[in-house]
Amino acid sequence: MNKEKNSFYNLGKKYNTDKVTYHRYDRFYPLFLESYRDKEFKLFEIGCGADKASFQMWHEYFPLSSIYVMDISEEHKTERGIVFKGDQSKNKDLVQAIEKVGKCNVIIDDGSHIPTHQINTFNELFPNMLEYGGTYIIEDIEASYWNPKEDLYGYQVGYENIIDYFSSYPHRINSEYCNLKNNFNISTITFAHNCIIIKKQTLEEIELTSREYRFKHFL
Repeated sequence: MNKEKNSFYNLGKKYNTDKVTYHRYDRFYPLFLESYRDKEFKLFEIGCGADKASFQMWHEYFPLSSIYVMDISEEHKTERGIVFKGDQSKNKDLVQAIEKVGKCNVIIDDGSHIPTHQINTFNELFPNMLEYGGTYIIEDIEASYWNPKEDLYGYQVGYENIIDYFSSYPHRINSEYCNLKNNFNISTITFAHNCIIIKKQTLEEIELTSREYRFKHFL
């Protein structure tokens, strides 16, 4: 595979996904996704993009992967992937997606962009669908800055803020030194332009951060 020719940017342009044409996520996604390219794994995305653009891009970017997408209106099937209908605002649809797809190494929320939906989806999928060591991406966090009374895709934006929601997690990642628990086993959080990228701890990291703090008498 010619990785330069089939780079995230070039494939994004080929399939005309706004992940590169507008958002330019190619500036940092490869830092988190490139290591998966030669592996067999499952990717789950909410929202397949106009003309199934991202669904097609993922097929070529990850040639050994299985691609699953939940979309509010689209259905499609290929040899290595499936697009099935579901609404991320409905928890039962998220639970059904977990049952249908199983554990995944990469999860991407490119759905409604409504902060409440993004938070609820994370709370359901990160602990129950994402594999240890996996990568979870929340795209289009811009709605957290919008007028909360505006509508998007038929939903009111509301007063939740996805950036504020994750503001305490740097402390939780350092739970060894404080009273806040890292309940979701988050390893790292990267706040980038219009997206948040969260890595889940590996089992080795969980064991490491469960130790007793050697300087606890200083706390």
